Amino acid sequence: MGRYSSARLEHPAHTRYVPGSNPGTATMPCQKNNPLPLSERERQPSVARVRRVLASILDHSSEPWRFCSVLVACSGGADSSTLLDALAYLGKSRQIRVEVAHVDHGLRPESAGEADLVRVLSQERGVPFHQLSVGVVAGKGDSVQNAARAARMGVLERLAGERNCDVIAFGHTADDQAETVLMRVLDGATPGALCGILPRSGMRIHPMLGIWRRQTEAYCRAMGIHYLDDPSNENRRYRRVRIRKEVMPVLESISPGAKRRLVVLGARMAYPDQRDLASRVPRERDS
Repeated sequence: MGRYSSARLEHPAHTRYVPGSNPGTATMPCQKNNPLPLSERERQPSVARVRRVLASILDHSSEPWRFCSVLVACSGGADSSTLLDALAYLGKSRQIRVEVAHVDHGLRPESAGEADLVRVLSQERGVPFHQLSVGVVAGKGDSVQNAARAARMGVLERLAGERNCDVIAFGHTADDQAETVLMRVLDGATPGALCGILPRSGMRIHPMLGIWRRQTEAYCRAMGIHYLDDPSNENRRYRRVRIRKEVMPVLESISPGAKRRLVVLGARMAYPDQRDLASRVPRERDS
């Protein structure tokens, strides 16, 4: 399995609690996000798949992360919680300093308490945690989502500078990449814009573009990590949510593997000189 593996996986952390309560004493009502413990035999494949992808990036990237410091932007969802846990684990043997930040946008009453979950995840893994908050004001012609993204990036970049972090890591997955590429196709974007989410842009890195969302959920289940479901991810007034919930299923029913081909298209647009890109994108059903 490579250097990321071990004869036995570390014991899952007990993180099943209601934000705002005493960690480890209360349970969330949603069974989906509060998985029952798995046997080590069941846990190994789910954890190994994700750590293998991230270890390959850390060890063989054209811009190695070794000896650098990383600020992980963690919302408490499955994707960023997986990134937090995996980087904290893999970074130990690679001299990578990992810190974590959670940004509260103040858009939902319960959002302030969600930082508690990320704080405990960070503390259990021995990495510094930073709680940030921003005010979101959408200008004329701008969306709340775009305004929130701009405000979030501003405070994260400022914190990264204060903490001397070389990069900010985000948990965007292959699903996010497929959605982004499709939206740009529908917008009539230029070929250059079809690259979608770049693996690295300035100090922003997206190391999980080769990992599917279902893999991050399986990782959390294997490691006993409770994660949050942002209600906005179900709100179909947002274009990306409609793409995810309505358009993608239809595309997959008409042309199985369409999501993966969109990810491959984005990679080919970003790296036109590399010919083996398709082999690097796993099929979702194999994940």
